Amino acid sequence: MMVNSKTPFIKRATQFLSEVLPKWKSFSFSDQMKTKNFYICLLFIAATSTSIWLLSNPSPNLHTIVTQTHKQINNIKNIPTNIRTSNEEELKVDHVYLERLGFYDKEAKVVSSEMKETPIIGTSALPGHYEEALKFVKSTQKILPQQKILIYDLGISTTESQQMVKFCNKTRTCSLKVFPFDKFPSHVRYLDTKSYRPLAVQETLKEYGAVIWLEPPEHFTTSKLNKVLAQAQKEGIAAWTIQEPASALIHPKMFKYFKTKQNNYFFLRAAKANQLIIYNTEKIRQDLMLPWVKCALTEECINPTGAQNFGCNYDLKPRFRYMGCHKYDMAALNVILGLMFDFSESPYEVEEEIFGVLVTEQNGNSTSPRYVTRDKLTQIS
Repeated sequence: MMVNSKTPFIKRATQFLSEVLPKWKSFSFSDQMKTKNFYICLLFIAATSTSIWLLSNPSPNLHTIVTQTHKQINNIKNIPTNIRTSNEEELKVDHVYLERLGFYDKEAKVVSSEMKETPIIGTSALPGHYEEALKFVKSTQKILPQQKILIYDLGISTTESQQMVKFCNKTRTCSLKVFPFDKFPSHVRYLDTKSYRPLAVQETLKEYGAVIWLEPPEHFTTSKLNKVLAQAQKEGIAAWTIQEPASALIHPKMFKYFKTKQNNYFFLRAAKANQLIIYNTEKIRQDLMLPWVKCALTEECINPTGAQNFGCNYDLKPRFRYMGCHKYDMAALNVILGLMFDFSESPYEVEEEIFGVLVTEQNGNSTSPRYVTRDKLTQIS
């Protein structure tokens, strides 16, 4: 019935066009222009009438198409809302990564607060900074000659890697480990975001139970570590802070991933991420390392859209306002520490200066090296 009802309509339209078009072509250009608007209106009325007729008597297939089209349009409209809800709910990370890092491994080493031996020293060797890493290892061996050092190869050349392995085999107090970038999401390879650092720290904790994490150009300035180790054992972590509040170096979008607000961090002194002592207690593993690792494995968490690590406005007032430059893994660490310790740095903050940067000072006609402590974000950058 539907095919028969459509056939007369098509025949009438064909007949109309066959009669009108030849006559219209014989008109002069001016006459054609006069009648052009008339035929456009006529065609518009015909098309509108046909559409209304089809929609009022749709075939099952056309009805399905229209329904599905409206459904997809509504889904597209809701995409931003869905994404925001997902980001606010939780950090979704593939369990394969977490299992590899020991979070679901019953045999992973969890230590007690009474661990006697000094934690292993963990550090990194960045591309283009091999000499810095080698100097760090040598200076550490002088101050802590019996201490084991684990160096993560983050992409140094083959020659440099071979030289480091040879040096470590000779001294027997250090070892080189290639960071397994291929085992993690591709964004971890972007070294500027320091996504590798929480993963390297967790790998070290899984294997050794505790770590003193320190990266060049920082160096040990003393071998007297008993006091800071005791403090770290008590809380599971010891960290060194800078003058700036944490809120100043955290991109506002990062807070959504941890279900907290920026104003909670206005008066929390920011802790450095390259100077840490961490013990792999159950609390530290679940409340600190797990969310820190999850954020590092989630690109939009560690590196929110619009975040950058340059263009910092150090003179911005008041000081707790976001200064425009995001500190990636350091930012995530401080968000978590705030949640763990009720937005107070006093339980984990260390006052003892056991690390420093070696600088050369001019004294008259002579120069002398000395270690200085960096306690400002400008100095860290």
